[in-house]
Amino acid sequence: MLVRRSPRSKLANALINPPASRLTIRQWLQILSTFIIFFNTWGLLLTCGVFQTYYEQSLLQGQPSSTISWISTTCAFITLSGGIITGPLYDYGLYRLLVLSGSLLQVFGLMMLSLSTKYYQLFLSQAICVGLGAGIAFTPSVAAASACLPNLASRARAMGLMACGSSIGGIIYPIMFRYLVPQIGFAWTIRTIGFVMLALYLISYLILVGHQQKPTTVRRLFDVSAFTDLPYMMLCVASLLSATAYYIPLLYLPLLTEIRIPSISSNLALNLLAIVNGASAVGRIIAGIAGAVFGPTETIAVSLVLGSILLLCWIAVDTIAGTIVWSIFWGMVSGFLVALPGAFLPLFCPSLAVIGARSGMYWIWVGLGMLIGSPIAGGIYDLRSGSRDWWRLQVFAGVFMMGAAILTIYPIIHLRRKA
Repeated sequence: MLVRRSPRSKLANALINPPASRLTIRQWLQILSTFIIFFNTWGLLLTCGVFQTYYEQSLLQGQPSSTISWISTTCAFITLSGGIITGPLYDYGLYRLLVLSGSLLQVFGLMMLSLSTKYYQLFLSQAICVGLGAGIAFTPSVAAASACLPNLASRARAMGLMACGSSIGGIIYPIMFRYLVPQIGFAWTIRTIGFVMLALYLISYLILVGHQQKPTTVRRLFDVSAFTDLPYMMLCVASLLSATAYYIPLLYLPLLTEIRIPSISSNLALNLLAIVNGASAVGRIIAGIAGAVFGPTETIAVSLVLGSILLLCWIAVDTIAGTIVWSIFWGMVSGFLVALPGAFLPLFCPSLAVIGARSGMYWIWVGLGMLIGSPIAGGIYDLRSGSRDWWRLQVFAGVFMMGAAILTIYPIIHLRRKA
């Protein structure tokens, strides 16, 4: 007797029974290359807390926290929003030129940062030059990784692995900064970071040797059809809200911890960022596995809910042990938010031909959230005031993260209806 099985979409089959396939050498090289670019771009962005602390305590004493935070947030905005230009240029076939020019410009910006002593110099070198170089290299690399991994399950796992690069960079760069500045000074510490970055970029160039991408027709900077694609636009707005909240702990965790817990040592306060980024690496690996099993969009929705709960629980954390535990959990949950966009964005593209443009459009929303989030938080609560109203900053972050989770519901329903 024959039993007729109900039809199942390709998406559902990929999620439930992902086909086993071995990655080629070129795919592994692309994963390595994108891992390194995550290491050098997001890894440096995750180091913003140590820069913020050093600038407030040494180079820029007397400047308000919100003013100083514009350096890191502008760098993050340019890094992520640069994809609005580089995404279509990737579609046009300029991947090699983008990675080469972006990486060299980022290293050059760090060398100029090592010579900077005034606010405008720090802003031009770190926010503009480093941010622009990182932005030129970041989006094309993620788009190339998505394009070379057409299988949904493989892509989700690989994106989790590649995004671990930012966590490892977020561990190594803060530790380098923290321990080298007292020994060799700010200038040579930044130069050392620049040399490490350059050496890693040289390894990432392996994928560029013999890389072939046929230029397609010239595309507009915007995929106009995206503005009428409601699920995609809701994800973009959700990314704006989540990014607004995401950057606040990274920028203010060391300083806020020293204010709330005077007994904590300065070393441990700065090392909290390394703890967060170390836990984030574990979260990104779990995110890749969970995204392959349950779906990347569903997984990121759950992580947004957990993230909002953790940000609100941050209000009650007032001990050293509690801060360390909170940092570990926050690092794991925040790792999901960085690892999965590269896996779910292709699901909301009508074809892979526009993946560069839509990726760039998505990341500009993320960059805008990171640009405004921390300065607004600094305006809500001035760390120099010494008041006990820090809970306002934490509620602000938690509410925005919850809003992002709510906006993700409809895109999930849309995907399931298509399936």
